[in-house]
Amino acid sequence: MVRAQKAAKPRYHHGDLKVALIEAATRIVSEKRVEGFTVADAARAAGVSSGAPYRHFADRDDLLDHVAAAGFERLSDATGHAMAQHPAGSIEGLVAGGCAYIDFSAGNPELTHLMWGATRPTDGACAARAKGDQCSGIFIERFKDVLRAHGLDDMEPHAASAPLWAMVHGFATLLIGVAEKLPRDRAEIHASVDMATRAYFTGLRAMRGLPACEAQAPLG
Repeated sequence: MVRAQKAAKPRYHHGDLKVALIEAATRIVSEKRVEGFTVADAARAAGVSSGAPYRHFADRDDLLDHVAAAGFERLSDATGHAMAQHPAGSIEGLVAGGCAYIDFSAGNPELTHLMWGATRPTDGACAARAKGDQCSGIFIERFKDVLRAHGLDDMEPHAASAPLWAMVHGFATLLIGVAEKLPRDRAEIHASVDMATRAYFTGLRAMRGLPACEAQAPLG
């Protein structure tokens, strides 16, 4: 009699296990929240021994740091793609990036909480903070284009963009929090981002004696 062959366990090539563990941990965080996450959970989900993750990660916090870093890569892709659909220097591009940011946060609330918690200053290396800086850098470069297009290129871009950043991040934080009175319709939220962004640039231009920004149909 021929013995039934056991199903082969997944075999990871060099470098694949680290990615598999990050993906498994991301799913677990989304389902169980960060507080309920353990390295053993990630190992089990990836189909490896409980000791295997420690070949790539020092401890639980290190694995979560890399989960957050991967989240920032996804956020960079989402916002970068949204902004690239509009001409450089257009306010529409900034609005699209802000809306993509909010949509990503709304679709990944637990991951978003982890991402911003993981970027607090630490004594050691922080993969999430590095990826977060890259993500914000994409927005800053786009913001510089808009400043130039509106005759405001003498402004320091990080300081000038802070109010818009606070608005978008605040919207996202409220949306995934307990703000029950915040509009839940995505188009309505996008319209609010559009209105606030145009009002901000109109204010900056008014300070220089320049005319207001032209009104555009809000992004859906």
